Amino acid sequence: MAPSQTVSDDVQDALARHAEAVATVRAFAERSRAERVVLLVDPGDGSTATMLDCAPGGDLDVTEPHGAWHIPASLESGAAPRALPDMRPPPPTALAIDADSGELEAPLGVIANLGRGVLALASAFGGRSVATAEFATRDPGTPITIAAREGEPLVLAAGDRRFVLPDLT
Repeated sequence: MAPSQTVSDDVQDALARHAEAVATVRAFAERSRAERVVLLVDPGDGSTATMLDCAPGGDLDVTEPHGAWHIPASLESGAAPRALPDMRPPPPTALAIDADSGELEAPLGVIANLGRGVLALASAFGGRSVATAEFATRDPGTPITIAAREGEPLVLAAGDRRFVLPDLT
């Protein structure tokens, strides 16, 4: 934390509770070059879920049933991120999608690599956790979003359309 930065106790407490998730989401966002990363940590045991929503640059919002906090990028979590696979994101100019037809243009293996990464992010927190990541394409108005939950098919969204991705194993 920068010496001149003042952060409220409730923000510090939220960061302490979710330090590892904050570090992991930020690491994923940086490695994948995603425009937005959302992780819903749901242990699947009936306890309350927590949502982490990360913008480019590392600013992050944490939402729990009893409150929401903004954690600026300059506020380090102090935790190490959980293990994530190697990410090889392409430049946005290498991705294109026709949202109407579902025709996707990308270098060989790129969507599979990104999909495995999003799945690894969700799986890192177990239970019924869900991760989504939004990636820029050649058309700035039509990013693609990949959503993943362990044990379920990956979904790619573009515009108002959703497409189930084939098994990546």
